[in-house]
Amino acid sequence: MALVLLLVIATVLLAPLAERMTVPYPVVMLMFGLLVAVVPGVEVPTVDGDWILPLVLPPLLFAAARRTSWRQFLDNRRAIGLLAVALVAVTAFAVGMVAVAVVPGLPLIAAVALGAAVAPPDPVAATAVARKLRLPRRLQTILEGEGLSNDATSLVLYEVAVAATMTGTLSPAKAAGSLGLAVVVGIAVGLLIAVAVRWLLTRLPAHPAGSGLVLVLPFAAYAAADAAHGSGVLAVVTVALGLSRYGDVESAQTRLVSGTTWEIIELLLTGAAFAFVGLEIRNVAGSLSGPLDVAIWQALAVTAVVVVIRFAWIFPVASIDERLRRRKGVEGEPVGWREMTVASWAGMRGVVTLAAVLALPAGTPAFPERDRLIFIAFVVIVSTMVVQGLTLPLLVKRLGVIASDDEKNDATQDLIRRARDAGFRRLDELRSDGSMDAETIGQAEDNADRMWHSIGFTPGEHSAEESARNADALNAVKDQILAAAREEITSARAESGVDPVVVDGVLKRLDARGTQPE
Repeated sequence: MALVLLLVIATVLLAPLAERMTVPYPVVMLMFGLLVAVVPGVEVPTVDGDWILPLVLPPLLFAAARRTSWRQFLDNRRAIGLLAVALVAVTAFAVGMVAVAVVPGLPLIAAVALGAAVAPPDPVAATAVARKLRLPRRLQTILEGEGLSNDATSLVLYEVAVAATMTGTLSPAKAAGSLGLAVVVGIAVGLLIAVAVRWLLTRLPAHPAGSGLVLVLPFAAYAAADAAHGSGVLAVVTVALGLSRYGDVESAQTRLVSGTTWEIIELLLTGAAFAFVGLEIRNVAGSLSGPLDVAIWQALAVTAVVVVIRFAWIFPVASIDERLRRRKGVEGEPVGWREMTVASWAGMRGVVTLAAVLALPAGTPAFPERDRLIFIAFVVIVSTMVVQGLTLPLLVKRLGVIASDDEKNDATQDLIRRARDAGFRRLDELRSDGSMDAETIGQAEDNADRMWHSIGFTPGEHSAEESARNADALNAVKDQILAAAREEITSARAESGVDPVVVDGVLKRLDARGTQPE
């Protein structure tokens, strides 16, 4: 418990420092864990890998997926699929071939299990990089989409490879069927839960019941999909995306509270998880048999394959994808060699790799070279996070792959104007159908600018009773205006080219205005 508290407090203190340094805070927390690991007397408990995936991964995936949208995925589905599915498979088998060559006596299928564990870039690291370094929107979407989708591919390959290693039999057809079933079941479970939750949120009090439901949602989605032999990862992502358009006025307080809560959870869990990697590597190294320098060389060879394969895949595949987009006349930010370089170098490994290798069977019979494979995976995590994570900000700056602040500000102002226009259209509708008296409508129009800046009301020289009645009427009009504005902004998520992060920013402003007391 003391160690957990230390990691949480360190995250709170070091995350702002990392932000000022323009370094993803998971990198700083990993380095902190490495420093604590060399302190004499610090004991690091052994953690069961089976607990990491269902307890740590769902909230981190949910928090990351809340910042994107279905439209972003659909507009970039080919690029995301080539990274999240094809590249993961290529990396897994390439690592397997190299691991067999550098680790004497290691079976190929066991080496592929290692490859599947180290193949997926970490979704938390990817989103942290994209947000803190202000990457162009399309590049940010592709990296986030890859991080949110590749875990399903890697974990299915991992499970098939581990099962084949322990039983001695492998069926490619069964492996392909398992992957397809996991994808379909995971998405289906996620959609069903999203529909049920949207129905419940309209009938539960916004807070604390509604906020509490959203808080347990990713764990429930992951567990339900896993019980149905589907991908818990895809179920969590599907639920998050399915709720991204939920913008009714009743959900304003739920959205505000849960949004803030998830930011806190993401910060603390991510920091503690990456600090734990740094702490645990001492135990992992101590459990090895044979010379440590040999194990380090083997781990660096696997790390080099992971990095090189990503470059060798992204440059030709992204070039082909860009030509196809231009030929079809698809609009969007172009992806040139600078963006490809950043995407290739942004392949840090993290929580999924940690959970997968710690879950390798340790009983009797034990997984072949289990301790060595765990050490190799840990070195891959540390190497990619520290080397790539620390140098990526410099690379982004040198190549100039940074989104313009003016562009984001313009997008924000466009959405705010749309919200205002939708509110005024609702006023016209209220005037036309006679549901509100003309005096109240007139007051709302006279105070329109103030409503959008502070949502305030000044009763003037009316009596207290008249003021109360007018305030209630004006509040009702304000609710109608804000409801129309929210509906307009949430519908913008489904439009191509609209940044969901900007949508969430404007929506948060509307939610804050709607919950302010008059």
